[in-house]
Amino acid sequence: MAKVIFMHFDMAKDGIYDAKIGEPLMRLLRGKDIQISCDNYKDCLVEVVHIADEEPTSYMEDEELDILVNLGAITKEEALECQQYTISPKIRVASMMLVKGDVLVKPFKLK
Repeated sequence: MAKVIFMHFDMAKDGIYDAKIGEPLMRLLRGKDIQISCDNYKDCLVEVVHIADEEPTSYMEDEELDILVNLGAITKEEALECQQYTISPKIRVASMMLVKGDVLVKPFKLK
C-alpha cells in the first residue's frame, strides 16, 4: 500500500489516503469524491511531490510527456531527461498517472 496525500483540492476531503500500488490516481480521487476536471488535459494537471525514496509514480508514456510539453507544463529538456532516466516530472496528467509509492498530490494550474 502507498500513502497518497491530497492537498488543496477540497478542505473537507484533503488528507492521507491508502492506495494500492498501481492504482490509477483518478480512481482514488473519484473514490474519495474529490473533484478534478479532466474534460481537457489543461484542467487535469497535478503537482506530485515524492515522499518516498523510490519513484512513486508510473513510468510515463511518450504521449503524456508530449502533452505536458505542448501545454508548457514542462520543457523539452525535462521531457528528454525523464525519458533518459525513466523518471517522471513533478507535473503529471492525473488521468494518466498510476500510484507507485507515497506521494503528495496538489492541483496544478498553468501560468
